[in-house]
Amino acid sequence: MKVKYILFAFFASYSAASVATFSEEENSQLASINQKKIGEVKAALDNLNKSVDAQINNNPEYNLLITELKKSWGEMIDKKCQLETIDSKGTDAETAEVSDCLVRSYQEEMKYFDAMLP
Repeated sequence: MKVKYILFAFFASYSAASVATFSEEENSQLASINQKKIGEVKAALDNLNKSVDAQINNNPEYNLLITELKKSWGEMIDKKCQLETIDSKGTDAETAEVSDCLVRSYQEEMKYFDAMLP
């Protein structure tokens, strides 16, 4: 009977240590993925802003309209991504899913601005 308690205590402590190590490794991987996703969002937004700036430079007479469109489109993207990722709110996947939505949406907006006639 004493041996069972010793073995149980040994396996319980071993399991707890392995879970703690796995959780730390998992957290590190999650942080790495989130940093990568945030970088992708920043790159997509930078490219979008370049497209918008190019259209403003090509069409200075439409500066106000283009700027207002960019602002309202940004508000729509924020709300759209909040709605599309509501199921992941508060989960480990939240940052990645929101980031993917933002990247897709910024790329769509960039295509629109790139296709505008000068």
